[in-house]
Amino acid sequence: MTLLERLAHAPLIGDGATGTYLHELGFDLRDGPEQLSLTAPDAIHRAHAAYLDAGADLIETNTFAANRFALAATPFADRTRDLIRAAVQLAKNAAAQRNAWVAGAVGPATPPDDEEQDPGLLTLAYREQFETLCDCGVDALLLETFEDWHLTAPAVQAALDVAGTRVPVFVNMVFADGFTTSGETAQTIAHRLSEWGVAGVGMNCGRGIEAVSKAVAGLLEGAADCAYVGAFPNAGYPTRIGGRTVYLATPSYIAKQSAEWAAQGVRLIGGCCGTTPDTIRAIAQAVSGMRKIPAPRVTYRASSDCARLHSTARDGIAPPPPPAKQGGFLDAIRDTAFPVIAEIDPPPHLDLMPMLTGARALLDAGASAISLAENPLSSIRMENFYVAERLRRETGKHVICHITGRDRNMLGTQSALMAAHAAHIEAILAVTGDPPVIGGHRRCVAVYENTSTGLVRLLTQLNAGRSVTGRDLRGQCNFSIGVAFNSAAANLGAEVVRLRRKHAEGARFVMTQPVFDLEQARRVLDALSAFPDMRVFLGFLPPVTERLARHLHDEVPGIRLPDAFLQKLFAFADPADQERFAIDETHRLITALRPALHGLYLITPGIKWQAIAEILRNLS
Repeated sequence: MTLLERLAHAPLIGDGATGTYLHELGFDLRDGPEQLSLTAPDAIHRAHAAYLDAGADLIETNTFAANRFALAATPFADRTRDLIRAAVQLAKNAAAQRNAWVAGAVGPATPPDDEEQDPGLLTLAYREQFETLCDCGVDALLLETFEDWHLTAPAVQAALDVAGTRVPVFVNMVFADGFTTSGETAQTIAHRLSEWGVAGVGMNCGRGIEAVSKAVAGLLEGAADCAYVGAFPNAGYPTRIGGRTVYLATPSYIAKQSAEWAAQGVRLIGGCCGTTPDTIRAIAQAVSGMRKIPAPRVTYRASSDCARLHSTARDGIAPPPPPAKQGGFLDAIRDTAFPVIAEIDPPPHLDLMPMLTGARALLDAGASAISLAENPLSSIRMENFYVAERLRRETGKHVICHITGRDRNMLGTQSALMAAHAAHIEAILAVTGDPPVIGGHRRCVAVYENTSTGLVRLLTQLNAGRSVTGRDLRGQCNFSIGVAFNSAAANLGAEVVRLRRKHAEGARFVMTQPVFDLEQARRVLDALSAFPDMRVFLGFLPPVTERLARHLHDEVPGIRLPDAFLQKLFAFADPADQERFAIDETHRLITALRPALHGLYLITPGIKWQAIAEILRNLS
């Protein structure tokens, strides 16, 4: 009997959390359990046997993070396929003693920097896992714990391409309140994946048993008669007790809920974080004791029969995001012939008044908006959203708030952006953020839960009135979404590739790193001409002192000054003459480029906002 024939006959019981079981055995899992398939095979076999003894009909291989990215910093960096082969053999040996089935488990692959990686490398990493699992004879491929559709789709494509008609593919995603983190409902995901030809759609992990029940209802509706539905819940919410993370949902409670899901039509039920063999034993007993289980209605269609998969996948497998708004700031400057953004940093101390004085002066001199960085170069500054709200309220002018992936997790980021909307901030610049070590904070831990691309995606969701979990926000933000562009990059083509991803997610204006000569500026403008619907603000920063010039040139990432400029600046001994030269050269450069510019981005050199104000006045 095949796995699919068994699913058609009756609900099937999966296993529970391998990591939880191994942790109870005393193993240190900080580097992941995958290595144990080679270093402690008896422990992996023991875990499989425990779940099979508890009543599991299907066990998962110990390969969730057995990919080249996760293993790169381990002694097994070059042994991905060896780990997978060992894991599959351990699972098959255990399953053979119980006539059970083996699913090849694959979790999200995370490149070291998702902005730097060629998407093809991600596909190769997935294919390496799927090909090895299939070649070793697993009964199914099980993709699990995927949260974002944009990151799930490439993995599903690779799995279906590799598996073909040989091995059925099951996909479990994480749903919070019935939504993925990218905003799709469980119903939408189930319908989409079943159309592609997966054998099963389901959920795992998640935010408690009630969230599972909500997701199950959507999955059953969306899958209809095209795919089986699965549920692998956590043992409730994680709770910290005595310095340990524990899960408080009891096996009996989970078993009762599992029986209800089976009665609704769920055919594959197991456990995720916090579940143990006791949990699976209770589920197996509860489901096997049911008298009325819905007859299966599923007509499985193998992926090779789903022609739409390949045309959709290769043309851009993820669905297009909702139409991107221009946002309040870009709408306001639509008819402005030559808009100028002036940047002045929040203070590194508690005296805000000098900075406010400078910002007002820049607006009076002709700036269209003030730009406020968030702890630039990892230096501690006053919180920019507060400063932005005050400027917006007191002047009525637009303020562009930078937000980084360095300083906040997703929870704090969305909270800050909701507050920005309430403060009538209508422009956000999404940046990844410099590492804390640049600012000398060696004990400060960067978050980096989001890169700039992820921040753009979040901003687009907020503009559509949806939270990160897809919840209706009872209104829509009106952010103009901006991103940075490294004008000093050695490979501008790579910068364009990154910008293309951000543009696809909803970015609609660009602020570049400063340029210092005509040749460099024209190269940048030529590269950015590929985005005719994006407003480009070319950056300029007058290095008004020798000290500042040396600092910019030698220490600030992404900035290089021409040798000819430095030689001329250093020829002046008087600081006043240096400042005059820097201002005049910057104005001359702007004047030469002005016919080709969409807008201007003027960066205050240190605290010398007067230099920017002078350039602004000369532009009018």
